[in-house]
Amino acid sequence: MPRRFIHIALFLFIVTALSGLWMRAIPFIHISSLNYEHILHAHSHIAILGWAFFGLFIIFLAIIWPNLQQKRHASMLAYSIFFTSVFMFIAFLYEGYATYSIIFSILHIFVEFWAAFFIYKQIKLQKSIPQISQLFMKGSLIALIISSIGPFLLGYLGATGLRESMFFDMSIYFFLHFQYNGWLFLFLIGLFIKVLHDKNIELSRTLGKYGFWIYFLSLFPWYVSSILWVDVGGFAKVIATAGSVGQWIGVVIILLSVKKVWQLLRDAFSKIILICIMGTFLLLFLKSTMELGLISAPLSNLVFETRSVIIGYLHLTLLGFVSLFILTQFQMTKLIDTKKSSFTTGISMFLVGFVLNELLLFMMGLLSWLDVFNIPFYHESLFIASMLLSIGIGFLWASLIKKQTYRKSYQQK
Repeated sequence: MPRRFIHIALFLFIVTALSGLWMRAIPFIHISSLNYEHILHAHSHIAILGWAFFGLFIIFLAIIWPNLQQKRHASMLAYSIFFTSVFMFIAFLYEGYATYSIIFSILHIFVEFWAAFFIYKQIKLQKSIPQISQLFMKGSLIALIISSIGPFLLGYLGATGLRESMFFDMSIYFFLHFQYNGWLFLFLIGLFIKVLHDKNIELSRTLGKYGFWIYFLSLFPWYVSSILWVDVGGFAKVIATAGSVGQWIGVVIILLSVKKVWQLLRDAFSKIILICIMGTFLLLFLKSTMELGLISAPLSNLVFETRSVIIGYLHLTLLGFVSLFILTQFQMTKLIDTKKSSFTTGISMFLVGFVLNELLLFMMGLLSWLDVFNIPFYHESLFIASMLLSIGIGFLWASLIKKQTYRKSYQQK
Protein backbone atom coordinates (compact mmCIF):
# COMPACT_ATOMS: atom_id res chain seq x y z
CA MET A 1 0.00 0.00 0.00
CA PRO A 2 1.35 3.48 -0.81
CA ARG A 3 3.17 4.87 2.19
CA ARG A 4 1.67 8.31 1.59
CA PHE A 5 -1.75 7.06 2.78
CA ILE A 6 -0.60 6.69 6.38
CA HIS A 7 0.93 10.18 6.14
CA ILE A 8 -2.42 11.51 4.92
CA ALA A 9 -4.22 9.80 7.81
CA LEU A 10 -1.96 11.37 10.43
CA PHE A 11 -2.17 14.72 8.63
CA LEU A 12 -5.95 14.59 9.05
CA PHE A 13 -5.48 13.55 12.68
CA ILE A 14 -3.18 16.46 13.48
CA VAL A 15 -5.50 18.91 11.67
CA THR A 16 -8.27 17.60 13.93
CA ALA A 17 -6.09 18.11 17.00
CA LEU A 18 -4.90 21.59 15.98
CA SER A 19 -8.44 22.78 15.28
CA GLY A 20 -9.37 21.54 18.75
CA LEU A 21 -6.35 23.39 20.17
CA TRP A 22 -7.51 26.48 18.28
CA MET A 23 -10.87 26.33 20.05
CA ARG A 24 -9.15 25.92 23.43
CA ALA A 25 -7.06 29.03 22.71
CA ILE A 26 -10.05 31.28 21.96
CA PRO A 27 -10.62 32.28 25.64
CA PHE A 28 -7.11 33.77 25.62
CA ILE A 29 -7.08 35.21 22.09
CA HIS A 30 -9.56 37.99 21.44
CA ILE A 31 -9.78 38.13 17.66
CA SER A 32 -13.19 39.13 16.30
CA SER A 33 -12.66 37.29 13.01
CA LEU A 34 -12.43 33.93 14.80
CA ASN A 35 -15.90 32.36 14.85
CA TYR A 36 -16.05 29.59 17.45
CA GLU A 37 -19.05 27.89 15.85
CA HIS A 38 -17.32 27.71 12.48
CA ILE A 39 -14.22 26.11 14.01
CA LEU A 40 -16.42 23.70 15.99
CA HIS A 41 -18.24 22.52 12.85
CA ALA A 42 -14.96 22.15 10.96
CA HIS A 43 -13.33 20.28 13.85
CA SER A 44 -16.17 17.79 14.32
CA HIS A 45 -16.50 17.02 10.60
CA ILE A 46 -12.77 16.53 9.98
CA ALA A 47 -12.61 14.29 13.06
CA ILE A 48 -15.41 11.92 12.04
CA LEU A 49 -15.44 12.10 8.24
CA GLY A 50 -11.77 12.88 7.75
CA TRP A 51 -9.45 11.26 10.29
CA ALA A 52 -11.67 8.42 11.51
CA PHE A 53 -13.14 7.52 8.11
CA PHE A 54 -9.80 7.65 6.32
CA GLY A 55 -8.04 5.81 9.15
CA LEU A 56 -10.45 2.88 8.95
CA PHE A 57 -10.29 2.80 5.18
CA ILE A 58 -6.50 2.55 4.98
CA ILE A 59 -6.40 -0.22 7.61
CA PHE A 60 -8.81 -2.10 5.37
CA LEU A 61 -6.66 -1.36 2.32
CA ALA A 62 -3.54 -2.46 4.17
CA ILE A 63 -4.88 -5.90 5.02
CA ILE A 64 -6.25 -6.59 1.52
CA TRP A 65 -3.58 -4.81 -0.55
CA PRO A 66 -1.42 -7.87 -1.40
CA ASN A 67 -4.45 -9.57 -3.04
CA LEU A 68 -6.20 -6.43 -4.27
CA GLN A 69 -6.78 -6.35 -8.03
CA GLN A 70 -8.18 -2.82 -8.20
CA LYS A 71 -5.30 -0.87 -6.65
CA ARG A 72 -5.82 2.19 -8.85
CA HIS A 73 -9.52 2.25 -8.01
CA ALA A 74 -8.69 2.03 -4.30
CA SER A 75 -6.17 4.87 -4.57
CA MET A 76 -8.68 7.12 -6.38
CA LEU A 77 -11.21 6.44 -3.63
CA ALA A 78 -8.67 7.19 -0.89
CA TYR A 79 -7.76 10.52 -2.50
CA SER A 80 -11.45 11.35 -2.94
CA ILE A 81 -12.07 10.81 0.78
CA PHE A 82 -9.09 13.02 1.58
CA PHE A 83 -9.87 15.93 -0.73
CA THR A 84 -13.60 16.09 0.05
CA SER A 85 -12.72 16.04 3.78
CA VAL A 86 -10.21 18.87 3.41
CA PHE A 87 -12.48 21.06 1.26
CA MET A 88 -15.37 20.42 3.66
CA PHE A 89 -13.12 21.47 6.56
CA ILE A 90 -12.12 24.69 4.79
CA ALA A 91 -15.74 25.45 3.88
CA PHE A 92 -16.89 25.08 7.49
CA LEU A 93 -14.07 27.32 8.70
CA TYR A 94 -15.03 29.93 6.12
CA GLU A 95 -18.81 30.07 6.54
CA GLY A 96 -20.00 27.55 9.09
CA TYR A 97 -23.09 25.54 8.15
CA ALA A 98 -23.94 27.22 4.83
CA THR A 99 -23.91 26.73 1.05
CA TYR A 100 -20.36 25.48 0.35
CA SER A 101 -20.09 23.37 3.48
CA ILE A 102 -23.42 21.71 2.66
CA ILE A 103 -22.25 21.03 -0.91
CA PHE A 104 -19.02 19.38 0.24
CA SER A 105 -20.85 17.48 3.01
CA ILE A 106 -23.25 16.02 0.44
CA LEU A 107 -20.33 15.26 -1.86
CA HIS A 108 -18.62 13.44 1.00
CA ILE A 109 -21.75 11.36 1.55
CA PHE A 110 -21.62 10.16 -2.05
CA VAL A 111 -17.94 9.31 -1.59
CA GLU A 112 -19.00 7.32 1.51
CA PHE A 113 -21.50 5.41 -0.64
CA TRP A 114 -18.71 4.73 -3.13
CA ALA A 115 -16.47 3.49 -0.31
CA ALA A 116 -19.26 1.30 1.08
CA PHE A 117 -19.79 -0.32 -2.34
CA PHE A 118 -16.03 -0.83 -2.79
CA ILE A 119 -15.62 -2.39 0.68
CA TYR A 120 -18.64 -4.65 0.19
CA LYS A 121 -17.31 -5.84 -3.16
CA GLN A 122 -13.87 -6.57 -1.68
CA ILE A 123 -15.39 -8.45 1.26
CA LYS A 124 -17.03 -10.79 -1.25
CA LEU A 125 -13.87 -11.13 -3.36
CA GLN A 126 -11.27 -11.52 -0.61
CA LYS A 127 -11.29 -15.15 0.49
CA SER A 128 -8.98 -14.51 3.45
CA ILE A 129 -11.52 -12.47 5.45
CA PRO A 130 -13.13 -14.76 8.07
CA GLN A 131 -16.92 -14.96 8.29
CA ILE A 132 -17.14 -13.25 11.69
CA SER A 133 -15.08 -10.36 10.38
CA GLN A 134 -17.32 -10.14 7.31
CA LEU A 135 -20.40 -10.08 9.54
CA PHE A 136 -19.17 -7.06 11.49
CA MET A 137 -18.00 -5.27 8.35
CA LYS A 138 -21.28 -5.76 6.50
CA GLY A 139 -23.21 -4.58 9.55
CA SER A 140 -21.01 -1.49 9.71
CA LEU A 141 -21.78 -0.64 6.08
CA ILE A 142 -25.52 -0.81 6.78
CA ALA A 143 -25.03 1.58 9.71
CA LEU A 144 -22.92 3.90 7.53
CA ILE A 145 -25.66 4.15 4.89
CA ILE A 146 -28.33 4.70 7.55
CA SER A 147 -26.27 7.46 9.21
CA SER A 148 -26.41 9.50 5.99
CA ILE A 149 -30.12 10.11 6.61
CA GLY A 150 -29.09 12.55 9.37
CA PRO A 151 -27.23 15.08 7.17
CA PHE A 152 -29.98 14.99 4.53
CA LEU A 153 -32.53 15.75 7.25
CA LEU A 154 -30.34 18.59 8.52
CA GLY A 155 -30.26 20.10 5.03
CA TYR A 156 -34.03 19.84 4.70
CA LEU A 157 -34.71 21.29 8.16
CA GLY A 158 -32.28 24.15 7.56
CA ALA A 159 -33.85 24.96 4.19
CA THR A 160 -37.38 24.98 5.65
CA GLY A 161 -36.57 27.26 8.57
CA LEU A 162 -36.65 24.51 11.21
CA ARG A 163 -33.01 24.85 12.28
CA GLU A 164 -34.04 25.83 15.82
CA SER A 165 -36.53 22.98 16.20
CA MET A 166 -35.89 19.86 18.30
CA PHE A 167 -35.84 17.79 15.10
CA PHE A 168 -32.58 19.48 14.08
CA ASP A 169 -30.79 18.26 17.23
CA MET A 170 -32.47 14.84 16.91
CA SER A 171 -31.06 14.54 13.38
CA ILE A 172 -27.58 15.40 14.66
CA TYR A 173 -27.81 12.70 17.33
CA PHE A 174 -29.10 10.25 14.72
CA PHE A 175 -26.05 10.86 12.53
CA LEU A 176 -23.61 10.64 15.46
CA HIS A 177 -25.21 7.50 16.86
CA PHE A 178 -25.03 5.48 13.66
CA GLN A 179 -21.53 6.80 12.92
CA TYR A 180 -19.94 6.26 16.36
CA ASN A 181 -21.87 3.28 17.62
CA GLY A 182 -22.63 1.73 14.24
CA TRP A 183 -20.18 2.25 11.39
CA LEU A 184 -17.00 3.06 13.34
CA PHE A 185 -17.45 0.51 16.12
CA LEU A 186 -18.52 -2.41 13.96
CA PHE A 187 -15.93 -1.85 11.24
CA LEU A 188 -13.11 -1.50 13.76
CA ILE A 189 -14.11 -4.78 15.41
CA GLY A 190 -14.31 -6.45 11.99
CA LEU A 191 -10.83 -5.19 11.09
CA PHE A 192 -9.48 -6.32 14.46
CA ILE A 193 -10.82 -9.85 13.93
CA LYS A 194 -9.21 -9.95 10.47
CA VAL A 195 -5.83 -8.76 11.80
CA LEU A 196 -5.95 -11.43 14.51
CA HIS A 197 -6.89 -14.02 11.87
CA ASP A 198 -3.74 -13.09 9.93
CA LYS A 199 -1.77 -13.87 13.10
CA ASN A 200 -3.52 -17.27 13.35
CA ILE A 201 -5.60 -16.07 16.32
CA GLU A 202 -9.26 -16.97 15.95
CA LEU A 203 -11.99 -15.48 18.13
CA SER A 204 -14.86 -17.76 19.13
CA ARG A 205 -17.36 -17.90 16.27
CA THR A 206 -20.22 -18.53 18.68
CA LEU A 207 -19.40 -15.57 20.93
CA GLY A 208 -18.66 -13.42 17.87
CA LYS A 209 -22.03 -14.11 16.28
CA TYR A 210 -23.97 -13.63 19.53
CA GLY A 211 -22.07 -10.44 20.27
CA PHE A 212 -22.67 -9.05 16.80
CA TRP A 213 -26.38 -9.80 16.53
CA ILE A 214 -27.26 -8.64 20.03
CA TYR A 215 -25.31 -5.41 19.51
CA PHE A 216 -26.50 -4.79 15.95
CA LEU A 217 -30.19 -5.37 16.72
CA SER A 218 -29.86 -3.15 19.80
CA LEU A 219 -28.38 -0.36 17.70
CA PHE A 220 -31.79 0.78 16.47
CA PRO A 221 -33.78 1.03 19.74
CA TRP A 222 -30.60 2.30 21.42
CA TYR A 223 -30.85 5.54 19.40
CA VAL A 224 -33.94 6.49 21.42
CA SER A 225 -31.75 6.84 24.53
CA SER A 226 -30.01 9.74 22.74
CA ILE A 227 -33.23 11.75 22.52
CA LEU A 228 -34.75 11.13 25.95
CA TRP A 229 -34.46 14.88 26.58
CA VAL A 230 -37.55 15.05 24.35
CA ASP A 231 -40.87 13.98 25.86
CA VAL A 232 -41.00 10.68 23.91
CA GLY A 233 -43.46 8.90 26.19
CA GLY A 234 -43.29 5.81 28.41
CA PHE A 235 -43.17 3.19 25.65
CA ALA A 236 -40.22 4.93 23.97
CA LYS A 237 -38.35 4.81 27.28
CA VAL A 238 -38.88 1.05 27.38
CA ILE A 239 -37.45 0.82 23.85
CA ALA A 240 -34.45 2.95 24.89
CA THR A 241 -33.84 0.73 27.90
CA ALA A 242 -33.91 -2.43 25.76
CA GLY A 243 -31.43 -0.88 23.33
CA SER A 244 -29.04 0.34 26.02
CA VAL A 245 -29.04 -2.97 27.88
CA GLY A 246 -28.69 -4.90 24.62
CA GLN A 247 -25.65 -2.92 23.44
CA TRP A 248 -23.97 -3.46 26.84
CA ILE A 249 -24.56 -7.20 26.66
CA GLY A 250 -23.23 -7.29 23.08
CA VAL A 251 -20.08 -5.40 24.09
CA VAL A 252 -19.47 -7.67 27.08
CA ILE A 253 -19.77 -10.77 24.88
CA ILE A 254 -17.27 -9.30 22.40
CA LEU A 255 -14.88 -8.49 25.27
CA LEU A 256 -15.21 -12.04 26.60
CA SER A 257 -14.27 -13.41 23.17
CA VAL A 258 -11.09 -11.29 23.25
CA LYS A 259 -10.33 -12.36 26.84
CA LYS A 260 -10.42 -16.03 25.80
CA VAL A 261 -7.49 -15.48 23.38
CA TRP A 262 -5.53 -13.04 25.54
CA GLN A 263 -2.61 -15.41 26.06
CA LEU A 264 -2.28 -15.75 22.30
CA LEU A 265 -2.29 -11.97 21.98
CA ARG A 266 0.51 -11.75 24.54
CA ASP A 267 2.58 -14.16 22.48
CA ALA A 268 1.91 -12.39 19.17
CA PHE A 269 2.27 -8.68 19.99
CA SER A 270 4.66 -6.35 21.81
CA LYS A 271 4.02 -4.89 25.24
CA ILE A 272 3.11 -1.43 23.90
CA ILE A 273 0.53 -2.94 21.55
CA LEU A 274 -0.97 -4.99 24.39
CA ILE A 275 -1.23 -1.85 26.53
CA CYS A 276 -3.04 -0.07 23.69
CA ILE A 277 -5.41 -3.03 23.19
CA MET A 278 -6.18 -3.09 26.92
CA GLY A 279 -6.74 0.67 26.96
CA THR A 280 -9.00 0.49 23.91
CA PHE A 281 -11.28 -2.17 25.36
CA LEU A 282 -11.30 -0.56 28.80
CA LEU A 283 -12.56 2.64 27.18
CA LEU A 284 -15.14 0.61 25.25
CA PHE A 285 -16.43 -0.95 28.47
CA LEU A 286 -16.59 2.44 30.22
CA LYS A 287 -18.39 4.02 27.26
CA SER A 288 -20.88 1.16 27.03
CA THR A 289 -21.56 1.22 30.78
CA MET A 290 -22.04 4.98 30.76
CA GLU A 291 -24.75 4.50 28.12
CA LEU A 292 -26.78 2.57 30.69
CA GLY A 293 -27.02 5.74 32.77
CA LEU A 294 -29.16 7.39 30.10
CA ILE A 295 -31.96 4.96 30.96
CA SER A 296 -32.70 7.15 33.98
CA ALA A 297 -34.76 10.14 32.80
CA PRO A 298 -33.50 12.57 35.49
CA LEU A 299 -29.88 11.60 34.81
CA SER A 300 -30.47 11.76 31.06
CA ASN A 301 -31.84 15.31 31.32
CA LEU A 302 -28.92 16.28 33.54
CA VAL A 303 -26.39 14.87 31.08
CA PHE A 304 -27.87 16.55 28.01
CA GLU A 305 -28.04 19.88 29.83
CA THR A 306 -24.35 19.75 30.81
CA ARG A 307 -22.10 20.73 27.91
CA SER A 308 -18.85 19.50 29.47
CA VAL A 309 -20.29 16.00 29.97
CA ILE A 310 -21.53 15.78 26.37
CA ILE A 311 -18.14 16.93 25.07
CA GLY A 312 -16.42 14.52 27.46
CA TYR A 313 -18.50 11.61 26.20
CA LEU A 314 -17.91 12.51 22.54
CA HIS A 315 -14.16 12.74 23.19
CA LEU A 316 -14.22 9.49 25.17
CA THR A 317 -15.77 7.81 22.15
CA LEU A 318 -13.95 9.39 19.20
CA LEU A 319 -10.68 10.60 20.70
CA GLY A 320 -10.47 7.68 23.12
CA PHE A 321 -11.96 4.43 21.86
CA VAL A 322 -12.07 5.09 18.10
CA SER A 323 -8.76 6.96 17.70
CA LEU A 324 -6.82 4.71 20.07
CA PHE A 325 -8.23 1.63 18.33
CA ILE A 326 -7.16 3.02 14.94
CA LEU A 327 -3.67 3.75 16.27
CA THR A 328 -3.56 0.28 17.84
CA GLN A 329 -4.38 -1.36 14.53
CA PHE A 330 -1.81 0.84 12.79
CA GLN A 331 0.68 -0.79 15.15
CA MET A 332 -0.70 -4.31 14.74
CA THR A 333 -0.44 -4.06 10.95
CA LYS A 334 3.00 -2.38 11.14
CA LEU A 335 1.86 0.84 9.54
CA ILE A 336 3.65 2.61 12.42
CA ASP A 337 7.06 1.61 13.78
CA THR A 338 6.56 0.99 17.51
CA LYS A 339 10.30 0.52 18.09
CA LYS A 340 11.11 4.18 17.49
CA SER A 341 11.52 6.47 20.50
CA SER A 342 9.38 9.09 18.73
CA PHE A 343 6.47 6.63 18.73
CA THR A 344 6.81 5.87 22.45
CA THR A 345 6.99 9.60 23.22
CA GLY A 346 4.04 10.34 20.95
CA ILE A 347 1.68 7.68 22.26
CA SER A 348 2.58 8.56 25.87
CA MET A 349 1.87 12.28 25.35
CA PHE A 350 -1.34 11.45 23.48
CA LEU A 351 -2.61 9.25 26.32
CA VAL A 352 -1.66 11.77 29.03
CA GLY A 353 -3.39 14.56 27.10
CA PHE A 354 -6.48 12.41 26.58
CA VAL A 355 -6.75 11.40 30.26
CA LEU A 356 -6.25 15.00 31.42
CA ASN A 357 -8.89 16.23 28.97
CA GLU A 358 -11.45 13.66 30.14
CA LEU A 359 -10.79 14.24 33.85
CA LEU A 360 -11.27 17.98 33.44
CA LEU A 361 -14.47 17.70 31.39
CA PHE A 362 -16.20 15.12 33.57
CA MET A 363 -15.02 16.76 36.81
CA MET A 364 -16.43 20.09 35.65
CA GLY A 365 -19.71 18.33 34.86
CA LEU A 366 -19.81 16.77 38.32
CA LEU A 367 -19.07 20.06 40.05
CA SER A 368 -21.77 21.84 38.05
CA TRP A 369 -24.30 19.18 39.11
CA LEU A 370 -23.30 19.66 42.75
CA ASP A 371 -23.38 23.44 42.29
CA VAL A 372 -20.04 23.93 44.01
CA PHE A 373 -16.82 25.71 43.06
CA ASN A 374 -15.31 25.63 39.59
CA ILE A 375 -11.97 24.05 38.74
CA PRO A 376 -9.15 26.62 39.04
CA PHE A 377 -7.41 27.33 35.72
CA TYR A 378 -9.95 25.12 33.96
CA HIS A 379 -9.57 26.63 30.47
CA GLU A 380 -5.80 26.83 30.82
CA SER A 381 -5.67 23.14 31.76
CA LEU A 382 -7.86 22.16 28.80
CA PHE A 383 -5.50 24.12 26.55
CA ILE A 384 -2.52 22.20 27.97
CA ALA A 385 -4.34 18.88 27.42
CA SER A 386 -5.05 19.83 23.79
CA MET A 387 -1.44 20.87 23.33
CA LEU A 388 -0.23 17.51 24.65
CA LEU A 389 -2.56 15.72 22.25
CA SER A 390 -1.34 17.76 19.28
CA ILE A 391 2.35 17.35 20.12
CA GLY A 392 1.82 13.64 20.75
CA ILE A 393 0.27 13.16 17.32
CA GLY A 394 3.19 15.11 15.84
CA PHE A 395 5.63 12.64 17.39
CA LEU A 396 3.57 9.72 16.08
CA TRP A 397 3.81 11.22 12.61
CA ALA A 398 7.56 11.64 13.04
CA SER A 399 7.86 7.89 13.72
CA LEU A 400 6.93 7.28 10.07
CA ILE A 401 10.17 8.80 8.82
CA LYS A 402 12.23 6.21 6.93
CA LYS A 403 9.60 3.59 7.71
CA GLN A 404 9.35 0.61 5.38
CA THR A 405 6.26 0.37 3.23
CA TYR A 406 3.38 -1.73 4.50
CA ARG A 407 3.74 -4.20 1.66
CA LYS A 408 7.29 -5.09 2.71
CA SER A 409 6.73 -5.16 6.46
CA TYR A 410 3.37 -6.89 6.78
CA GLN A 411 3.97 -9.66 4.28
CA GLN A 412 7.13 -10.69 6.13
CA LYS A 413 5.13 -12.15 9.01
